Amino acid sequence: MRKRPQQQRSREMVRALIDATGKVIQQQGLDNTTTARIAEGAGVSVGSLYQYFGDKDGLIEALMESLADEIGTGLKRLPVMDNVDMAATVGSAIRFGFAVLHSRDGLYLELVRNWHRLPTNRVMDALQQHFMELARLYFLRHYQHHQISNLEVRVFIVTNSVLFTMIRHISQHSGLIREQELADELTLMVARYLASPPDTVEESP
Repeated sequence: MRKRPQQQRSREMVRALIDATGKVIQQQGLDNTTTARIAEGAGVSVGSLYQYFGDKDGLIEALMESLADEIGTGLKRLPVMDNVDMAATVGSAIRFGFAVLHSRDGLYLELVRNWHRLPTNRVMDALQQHFMELARLYFLRHYQHHQISNLEVRVFIVTNSVLFTMIRHISQHSGLIREQELADELTLMVARYLASPPDTVEESP
């Protein structure tokens, strides 16, 4: 952003511009999204838009940050199961992920199709952070059944592997693999990986 809004009115305008960015992308597609269309959707002048955002890319980056916060809030609401069924907790998170991709009237689907062109680090960092918090809470609650020493490494691998698989599946429009089957297999893979004890390496004498 060129500058941060200070007054309530300017904050509301910036919020309207970010929301309008998402709506224009959802309705027109990423390539047809322009600052003029965003300003029109927000009900402000293009000049007012440029007071806070230098170009379309700045608006898209702000939108991605907003969506990352939205996803993070949703993840925090996921329940951590009181039983020791790792698959139940993992499956809940994966189902949430697929539900998010299909929400917002196709906005997420359009963003996923253009994932390689977008500033996605903020989203990935937020997801990884929230998955880490969820995993830590789970393993603290069930430490007697699951002992793990390299949780950060495993969560990093799981987060990136699962997201890449989901994004590839969504973006390819392939009907060969049903979404529910993919979700079930991802749940099985992640649950077994996280629950498996760390390998022990014997030191050479």
